[in-house]
Amino acid sequence: MDAATQRRWGEQMLGLLAAGSTQMADREYVQPVADYIDPGHARRERDLLFRHTPLVVAASDELAKPGAFRTVDIDGVSAVIVRQDDGTLRAFHNVCRHRGCRVVDAEGGVARTFTCKFHSWVYGGDGALRHIPMVEAFNGIDRGQHGLVPLPVAERHGLVWLVLTAGAPLDLDAFLGPMGEILSELKIEQAGVFRFERFAEQLNWKLVVDTFLELYHVPHLHTKTVGRFIEGKGALYEQVGQHGRFVAPRKSLETALRDVPAEQRDVADHTVVIHRVFPNTIVVWQRDHVEFWTAVPDGDDPNRCIVRLWLLSPEKVVSDADRVRWEKNWDIVRGTVHAEDFPMARTIQEGFSSGAQDHVIFGRNEVGLHDFHRSLKDALAAA
Repeated sequence: MDAATQRRWGEQMLGLLAAGSTQMADREYVQPVADYIDPGHARRERDLLFRHTPLVVAASDELAKPGAFRTVDIDGVSAVIVRQDDGTLRAFHNVCRHRGCRVVDAEGGVARTFTCKFHSWVYGGDGALRHIPMVEAFNGIDRGQHGLVPLPVAERHGLVWLVLTAGAPLDLDAFLGPMGEILSELKIEQAGVFRFERFAEQLNWKLVVDTFLELYHVPHLHTKTVGRFIEGKGALYEQVGQHGRFVAPRKSLETALRDVPAEQRDVADHTVVIHRVFPNTIVVWQRDHVEFWTAVPDGDDPNRCIVRLWLLSPEKVVSDADRVRWEKNWDIVRGTVHAEDFPMARTIQEGFSSGAQDHVIFGRNEVGLHDFHRSLKDALAAA
């Protein structure tokens, strides 16, 4: 974080906290309930957003060694990503070219070949078809044309990005714009994955993103957890192309920095910075680590999603002395969301489906929600 940004954030947040307020939009934002529950809208999101947009699917650290692989399943598409001997990544549809079976069942590991369980067709980590049992029965096929079908994949800023449509373009620099430089400052490529978990939820994927983009609920829902450390006001939101950045002050900020000259304020030590990467990724910068979340539709039902959470430690390998500290961090982040945010989001999803209302209102103080939902509407309109 550069000095100019620190000064700007410090002045703005201290001013808002002194006024007992937070950043405000010009007016409220009306959000249709149908965007969370309508199957037709969910299909449009799947076809126009999730199938053609670069999606964060892994941390580079998970694929550090040659032969390291990770499978990912997103809305009916199963893919396998493999680290090649030359250090690059390749990704493929996780689909056997013989009868369409899933080839790789494991979520991750290290392997040189992958064997389909149905008839033992064997593929290399480069996707090439290596072996066909009873090969004389398949004289008419060109083995070179029947490897695993490649998918566009790229690696940038310590994250792995995948497009779920074969042959689609993947220009990360153009996609990220100024968010690329912001992510590079987080130095995720130097971090290690301490914990990863995948869980299925009975709620729309957008509710997962929603919960990270406002502090209005923090002093009410999180009284005994993160509400002890994070303010419920004084937040800033910045649009970054079709992405965004949400800055949340810690309770320590006002006391620690109020009487410090602007050029000497260490704002970074007293904030949590939440990066919204379009369409479905949240990257949270804490003062000593990074965590990131993704949420994707789970099939055609708009009431279901798959959530993935990574907790990154600054070191690739955590020492025994530090393990207790990172386990505590994991328990806080996972426990708060599982015990408080997701149960509340499930009731929201149920309320949306009840017919009680056809819209919800995001207040002027929920600027991040305004920008998130506008970015989705703009992308769907432009597709």
